[in-house]
Amino acid sequence: MKPIDRKSGQAIQLFETAPRTVYSIEALGRIAGVPRREILIYCRHHLLSPVADPQYEGYYFNDEAIRTLHHIEYLHNLCGANLEGIKMIFHLMNEVESLRSELRFLRQ
Repeated sequence: MKPIDRKSGQAIQLFETAPRTVYSIEALGRIAGVPRREILIYCRHHLLSPVADPQYEGYYFNDEAIRTLHHIEYLHNLCGANLEGIKMIFHLMNEVESLRSELRFLRQ
């Protein structure tokens, strides 16, 4: 769901996903409020990955994809980051998490 403008006084609605649920590209678009075309662009730029499941045909996504799509939309629409900038931010976020994990390991 898209964030609601805080000036309007409406609250942000959160979507709770069910574990191990797989969503079609159309369902993902409705949940996140993102057009199918944009989701396909994000997939083509490797920002979003469909779940690989041989029993299904087409694009299907899990709850992690919903969170990722929300992050992409936030960075793109509210922060003004382009697709390459979003890739760089995701890469840096992964590096930071990796370093944090390594630091936790070293502290033990």
